[in-house]
Amino acid sequence: MKRIHQPTQRRRPGSLIIEVSVAMGLTTMLALVLMRASMLAISGNQWAIMQTLTDAYLTRETALANRIPFADVASDASSWPAQSSEGLVVNEQTVTLGRQAGGQVVQGVLKRFRTAEAVEDSELSQAMWRLHSILVYNIGDEQYTKTRSILRVQ
Repeated sequence: MKRIHQPTQRRRPGSLIIEVSVAMGLTTMLALVLMRASMLAISGNQWAIMQTLTDAYLTRETALANRIPFADVASDASSWPAQSSEGLVVNEQTVTLGRQAGGQVVQGVLKRFRTAEAVEDSELSQAMWRLHSILVYNIGDEQYTKTRSILRVQ
C-alpha cells in the first residue's frame, strides 16, 4: 500500500491579524449600513412632523381669514394689504410654527396680501377680496412654500 502524504497546513505569521482586520472592516461596513437605514427612517418622521406643523399653522391662518370682520379686511390697516398701482404689497413676518422633539423651535416666513376679485354680474354691487397667505419654511437645505387663499364677499 502506498501512503499518500498530506502536507500539514501551517499558519503563516501575521495571518490572524489579517483575519481580524477583515472581520473588523466587515463589521464597520455593516454598522454604517444600519446607521444609514436608521437615519432614513428618522428623516421620514421629520418630514411628517414638518407637514403637520405647517398644515396646522395654515389651518389657523384660514380660520383667522374667515372670522376677521369684513370692515377690517377692506381697511388700509388690514393684515392683508391690498395691491397698489406700483405692484404687490406684502405683509411679511417671521412666525413660530411649533417645536420639534428636543425643544427645537421651527420657524417660517408668513406673507399676506389681498387681491380684488372681479364681479361678473354688473347689477350686484358686492365687494370681493381674495386673502392670500403664503408660508415659506425650510427643511434642511431645501426651501418649501405652502399657500392658502380665502374668498371674502360683502
